[in-house]
Amino acid sequence: MPAALRTLEFFAAACVTAEFAGYWLHILLHSDKIKFLSRSHMIHHLISYPPDRPMRPSEEYLLSTQGRASLLGIGMEWLVPIAVIMSGLELALRAAGASSLHQAVFVVTALGWGTAMFWYMHDAMHLKRFWMEKNPALGRWFVRARKRHDIHHMRIADSGLMNRNFGICFFFFDWVFGSLQPEHEKFNHAGYESAKKRFSYLYQPAEER
Repeated sequence: MPAALRTLEFFAAACVTAEFAGYWLHILLHSDKIKFLSRSHMIHHLISYPPDRPMRPSEEYLLSTQGRASLLGIGMEWLVPIAVIMSGLELALRAAGASSLHQAVFVVTALGWGTAMFWYMHDAMHLKRFWMEKNPALGRWFVRARKRHDIHHMRIADSGLMNRNFGICFFFFDWVFGSLQPEHEKFNHAGYESAKKRFSYLYQPAEER
């Protein structure tokens, strides 16, 4: 196989792997199974951008990491699992005999894709007048993805969990695993009250959390 094609395979595999890992990590953050991870993530969902408020209140992104350890606004609930996942993937690549070049291509691409999708593009979903909105080539795709992210924030199950549309820009794995919801539905007020009870500590002063 030509070297360039082999490298392209590692590039493509890294993009798919990052999307797949991001999907399942996002589910974990919402599951409330690991309290530290879910509670930290739910600050974004219930305090910064609660489901009964506009999803785009301004042209500046509202950070949810004030008073918590973070890197460039990314909380530990993302950084710690990502570090574990990437370490495991690196070990798997070495065990499979991947060259140093292909290991580097995979790791850099996976981190780049994850950063672009689950950080930059995620934040863009909450910004007024983001440049992609009116872009002739990307506007229609962006608005559609943004609508599905709005549903992710606003669709609440009776249990108080938000369990739809875990992708950010691409929702293939939501379709595969049954978590896709393409259209809005009537707001579940009972579910919202359950969410506030489940994560009641979020409404305490930061120093008491």
